Amino acid sequence: MPDTKNVVIIGSNSSINVIKSIYNKLPKTHRIVLIEANEYAYFPPAALRASVSPSWENQVIAPLDQLFSQKSRHVVLNGYRAISFDDKSVKLDKASKLGEVISYDILLLATGSNYSFPCRPDTPSFAMKDHLKSMQGDIEKSDKVVIVGGGALGVEMSGEVRERYKNKQVTLIHSHGDLCGGEVGLHDEIYAQLTKNGVDIVLNERVDNIKDLQFGYGEERTVRTTAGKEFKADFVFNAMGTKPNISLIQDFDDSLISDKGLVKVDDYLQVDSPKLDRVFAMGDIANIDELKTFVNAQRHASYIATNITNLANGKKASKKYSTGPVIMGVAIGMKGGAIRLGWFSFGAWAGSFKARSLFADSFQSSYKQLE
Repeated sequence: MPDTKNVVIIGSNSSINVIKSIYNKLPKTHRIVLIEANEYAYFPPAALRASVSPSWENQVIAPLDQLFSQKSRHVVLNGYRAISFDDKSVKLDKASKLGEVISYDILLLATGSNYSFPCRPDTPSFAMKDHLKSMQGDIEKSDKVVIVGGGALGVEMSGEVRERYKNKQVTLIHSHGDLCGGEVGLHDEIYAQLTKNGVDIVLNERVDNIKDLQFGYGEERTVRTTAGKEFKADFVFNAMGTKPNISLIQDFDDSLISDKGLVKVDDYLQVDSPKLDRVFAMGDIANIDELKTFVNAQRHASYIATNITNLANGKKASKKYSTGPVIMGVAIGMKGGAIRLGWFSFGAWAGSFKARSLFADSFQSSYKQLE
């Protein structure tokens, strides 16, 4: 296909809705080339449950090989990592069936963030399922679990462990006073549910010996806070913060990274550089003043899909992005949680809509063959 123009998409996690929207709208001159470092698609919103509850490891992993039919002009390169790019092409870590350097007409960066395992895979192979099962076993063997970090990851992990194992001692240590952040406004509801479930919550204290602390399962160790409190643990879970994967842009032009460490984008979610006028960035890496949530990444997808389709058809990007209301759901086990919808917040009865399935069924259906 010598005359084919590539719409290269780096990262499958948040970009799948872009792919589903554009794959049959692109002109015949264009094809999608999806580059994914892992052999599979992964679903972080359900990863914590997959690390605690047996059989859930099957719910968070989906194959990529069959995303497009054999007759499709579109291509999936799974198990390949993009290591650099310029204004014309992307370079891979190894040669693929399309070569090691792939030219593009349009490029989408959907590289997400680095979370601690299991919220991001620790292996690109399907052995990831075995790693999740191993963590399930480690948590089952443990008696005293300490979770460091009281954002959504720490809260949801606390809920998952306590729901499955009522006899385990679970302690959640958070350096701030509001679980999940004051801007979300769910602290009181989440705090009440977790403490009712038997989670010991320590607020406004940091872990003092974090640099020396062994995460995961092992011999009993001491977790010490800045206030001098000490907690014994045989399993310590790291739920502290995230770091956006901005290295591709940073290596290309460091001036395109904002003071917050995010990729500068314009109103159309295009990278804010005249050199990269056909390059988009979405999800966690985009410098947009909003919560970095899965919901917001999906909002990006609808705008970017329209703008990519316009560019491919010889038009200009036309759909300006506008932030929406604050939307965030936090699951506590399979029956509890809380949801923030704009100005309103709701407790366990609403949180359970997310908590029951964590939308893993939607994730699996998203990667069924498109053609």
